[in-house]
Amino acid sequence: MATTVDPLQSYRSASSPSALDSTNGLSAERLASGVDFFRLLTAQMSAQDPLQPVDNTQFLTQLAQYTQLQTQLGTNTTLAQMAALQQSLSALTTMTQTASMIGRVVDYVDPVSGADHSGVVSGVSADNGQVVLDVDGAKVPLNAVTAVRAEG
Repeated sequence: MATTVDPLQSYRSASSPSALDSTNGLSAERLASGVDFFRLLTAQMSAQDPLQPVDNTQFLTQLAQYTQLQTQLGTNTTLAQMAALQQSLSALTTMTQTASMIGRVVDYVDPVSGADHSGVVSGVSADNGQVVLDVDGAKVPLNAVTAVRAEG
């Protein structure tokens, strides 16, 4: 008579509660670290029926899936870093282009009052990821500018 064995039972009882993600079971990051993966693999191998051991193909499939998981997590990390660099490059490009507005007269809509104003740009800065112009002492977001013209 065949008995059903839960290969995760020894893992569940031996590991801390934080090892299991409350919503999805085991977290991908913890499995990718290798420690949890090999704990699971050891638990599975120790719980297997000695008369019907796990097929080598299944073992190799699990190792291949583990390797694929590690590769995907590495790719995700790389893509996140590239996205952050792209965002930084975009902000730097915008700042560089906006610096050419220094000394020019700009028309803008005051974001607080909604009134139209004009003034000379004396500086450019970044505030919370947004380009801000210093126009006659007022901080003006770049998206509030309606026109740019040469002084005079």
